[in-house]
Amino acid sequence: MYLWMSIWTALLLISGLAFLVVLVYVVSGVKAELKATLNDLRADVNESQAHEEILDRPIE
Repeated sequence: MYLWMSIWTALLLISGLAFLVVLVYVVSGVKAELKATLNDLRADVNESQAHEEILDRPIE
């Protein structure tokens, strides 16, 4: 009985730790992807602000 409880507890601890590792890995990947997207958007905004005269003229 004690052996099974020890094995079960070890499996729960290992699976919980593995879940936390995967969670940290996914969160860091998402954060890096969002940072890259934000940098792309900033570059697009800066480019559009450099050419405001093109954006302000009416469409013919």
